[in-house]
Amino acid sequence: MSTFGRALMRPISELNKDTGDIMKITLFTAIAALFLGGVAATQAAEIDINGMALGMSADQVIAKFQEVRPDAQYEFVKWKLPEGTEWVANGRTLSNDLANPDDMEHERMQFAFTGLGSGNKLFAARRELKFRPSQRPTTKSVFAAAIQKFGEPSVMGKSSTGGIWAAWKFGAEGPTAEKLESPLGCVGISDFPVGLDEFTAKKAKQSASMCGIYIDLDVRGDETGLATELNMKMMDQLHLEQDFDADNIDARKRIDAAKAKNVGNAAPAPKL
Repeated sequence: MSTFGRALMRPISELNKDTGDIMKITLFTAIAALFLGGVAATQAAEIDINGMALGMSADQVIAKFQEVRPDAQYEFVKWKLPEGTEWVANGRTLSNDLANPDDMEHERMQFAFTGLGSGNKLFAARRELKFRPSQRPTTKSVFAAAIQKFGEPSVMGKSSTGGIWAAWKFGAEGPTAEKLESPLGCVGISDFPVGLDEFTAKKAKQSASMCGIYIDLDVRGDETGLATELNMKMMDQLHLEQDFDADNIDARKRIDAAKAKNVGNAAPAPKL
């Protein structure tokens, strides 16, 4: 791990190893794990995946995750300013039921947070859930739960193999998702944010109006109508530019204050 990051709480250094290295999780009902709560017209500021909502602090995300996955593994990484102040930049989780290798449920989540000046809040999350073979819901029931939670999607479609995909784009105007002609690549997988850095802020500045607050859902299934896997992503790009500016202003104040203190308390120059 670089000098800019370290693990918070219980670190997991082997997240990408075989499931044989993963801790056992408690049994958890698949449909209940998909969507906690939900109303027909979700306010954009209250959007969440499995209870982890945009705007939450890292402590709130960890508490909610421990509530729904008490025995799973997780790692949250901190970044650090030159003067020593730290904040949580990103996190990831992993759950597998090793007690049932032939009937296993598998889940991964990723999180990205803004800096201190903007409240160190969640701005992006990703979830991958593979259903327990004996407890597979229908693809239609998963999609119905998504509509109940987020409202009518901006765009949707079906795959030839029985899956359903949909996306919701919320703008600054209101809680109803805007209609789109086609899905937008607003939340990447390979380039999922590691935190609110200059690269992410620059991308958000270019795509804020296009992407807004964006949710992407993909329910994979088979021709029998049962779902095998759920993938969800959400990201708030509406506010990242101003959040990044607030983070930089706060960081500069902290560094300038430390500089003023250090100048007054510094040791004398060595003999040259």
